[in-house]
Amino acid sequence: MRRTVLIVVFSLLLTSCSSNSNQPFNQGFVPNCEEIDTSIITKNELNFKCLDNSIEINFHTLKGPIVVNLWGSWCEGCRDEMPYFIDLYQRAIFKSGEIKLLGVDVEESSMDAAKSFIKAYGMSWPHLVDSDGRSKGLFGPGVPVTWFIDERGEVVGKKIGAYLNKEQLFSQVENAFGVKL
Repeated sequence: MRRTVLIVVFSLLLTSCSSNSNQPFNQGFVPNCEEIDTSIITKNELNFKCLDNSIEINFHTLKGPIVVNLWGSWCEGCRDEMPYFIDLYQRAIFKSGEIKLLGVDVEESSMDAAKSFIKAYGMSWPHLVDSDGRSKGLFGPGVPVTWFIDERGEVVGKKIGAYLNKEQLFSQVENAFGVKL
């Protein structure tokens, strides 16, 4: 009897620790930012370190096509929309590098919290860190915010607030870059 109770308790513990079905499989790493094209020439400066500390990027030098998503692990809307970005990133056009995806983690409590969030959600694209909220001057006071930047470095689309479904996000990518997903 005691052995049966232990087996039942152990089984319950295992199932209660299983991952949330809304979260994708853990990719287990924090990607670097070296694939991001920063060849636009500008006098403007807004520098952010890559979350993996590999490089620092001046946001104003980003050359697209690139989708930039500002997020925070503390942000409910960010958590809600992240599965849509993961689905987007798994599309062939992103895997081939035709369009890039870049995250900007805003005002995180710690880098460990940011890295844990990335690993838990399987966000395998590069991320910058805005630990002191400097991005607010450019993007506004809240997250999530998503920008679409073309090959000239021009912003060709914006979304303030969370996407409610993946069709909304995919449609905006298609309109911004003239692609079919």
